[in-house]
Amino acid sequence: MSNEAVGLLISQSVHDELGERLSALARAAGHVLRLVVAPAEPGRALAADEQAAIRLAYYSRDLLTGGNPAAGRAFFDVFDAAPRAEWLHVGSAGIDNPLYQPTLRRAVRLTTSSGGNALPIAQTVVGAILAQARGFTHWLAAQGERRWRPLTAAQMARDLHEQTAIIVGLGPIGREIGRLLKAVGLTTIGVRRGAAPVPHFDRICRPDVLDELLPACDWLVLACPLTPETRHLLDARRIALLPAHAGVANIGRGELLDEAALAAALHQGRLRSAYLDVFATEPLPAGSPLWNAPHTWLSPHNCGASPGNAARFTEIFLRNFMHWLNGEPFDNDATPAARRADGGTRAT
Repeated sequence: MSNEAVGLLISQSVHDELGERLSALARAAGHVLRLVVAPAEPGRALAADEQAAIRLAYYSRDLLTGGNPAAGRAFFDVFDAAPRAEWLHVGSAGIDNPLYQPTLRRAVRLTTSSGGNALPIAQTVVGAILAQARGFTHWLAAQGERRWRPLTAAQMARDLHEQTAIIVGLGPIGREIGRLLKAVGLTTIGVRRGAAPVPHFDRICRPDVLDELLPACDWLVLACPLTPETRHLLDARRIALLPAHAGVANIGRGELLDEAALAAALHQGRLRSAYLDVFATEPLPAGSPLWNAPHTWLSPHNCGASPGNAARFTEIFLRNFMHWLNGEPFDNDATPAARRADGGTRAT
């Protein structure tokens, strides 16, 4: 057993919930773990010995979504100044958070919680697609007006087994969306950098053929990370390639699409419908034309809400903590070298 204590930077909440378990796991693997609680506010320095001990860190969901941005800044003020830092696990799937960028520029491993909320997000997306495909947008509007309005033949969508969904990004969320859509009969086409087959997808295509796929698309689902290559992936030109009966779902990042162009297409009837959970500016400004776009459903970056997420995120962190203890490769390694070695698939 090494006598040198390994410092793990965590929140007070994680300390209270997992501290004893983490220490026991470390002891069993022959390590001495020192739990270092991050300050709640910027400008509060740790003791010099605590700062010097930090090698690991867990930026947990309570810091990420707890409604106190100052706590997140304080956490990274400490971690970015840790001279021996070697691994950071974050409670999010994406790595575009500005707070993560200094870590990505250092010789520090960064792992994510990709997949922790894949199940509820996929269920929400598929629920929206099925509801819009089966007429609920029309029926709910009629109910609000207390009007008895059956669908006409012109308002009916084709049967699900005649429809095609294109899913851009095949990380855990995209794969689960594909699995569920395939289960109800849709043809599923996945778009990602790698061309290897993926279960529950009829075809896997590279991004450079997306334009060729769009004219035959019924549902375009954006589930990829935001990168320089994917910013405004769905712009006015590509929206024009989609048929008028197509629907769009975005649960990646708001900047993946041109919101003004999408709103115009929906208002002008050049697209059938949309489900959007993420936006370029959040909260979505009251003046956005998306609020009243026809056949458009919005949720406030909340489609993954589930009481089961906490346990799933914790399990991902603990699994990677055990990998570190045992000197094993990490899951969801998002550092640039790991992403290049993996062909980029971990990022999508």
